[in-house]
Amino acid sequence: MKHKKEQLKTLKEIQDLRKNLTGLLGNKKTIDPKGNHVSFEVRNNNHLLMQIRSLLHLCVFALDGDGMMLAPKNKNASKEDSITQVLELVLCILPDSQMYYMDKIDEVLSKLENS
Repeated sequence: MKHKKEQLKTLKEIQDLRKNLTGLLGNKKTIDPKGNHVSFEVRNNNHLLMQIRSLLHLCVFALDGDGMMLAPKNKNASKEDSITQVLELVLCILPDSQMYYMDKIDEVLSKLENS
């Protein structure tokens, strides 16, 4: 009976963590009303990581390549400026909150297993 209560308490903790989750896969209520936001849809965490990985691969390719990879409209920008913009985007979409959430779930479940 005690183990069952611990499991229910653990489930409640996980639910509370999920309610407070912010970020791409978090609650829409957490969006800052003061700023302008751009959003894109991801199917799940794996899809999000694939998108981030692709952007990083693009930056590596651009740094290794000889071409400028710039649109004709953007003749005044350097390759480094363009790559910096992509890297700033990557930093904005990193799933910090989701990783924190997963670490906390792991911690809570580990405590339950060890008790």
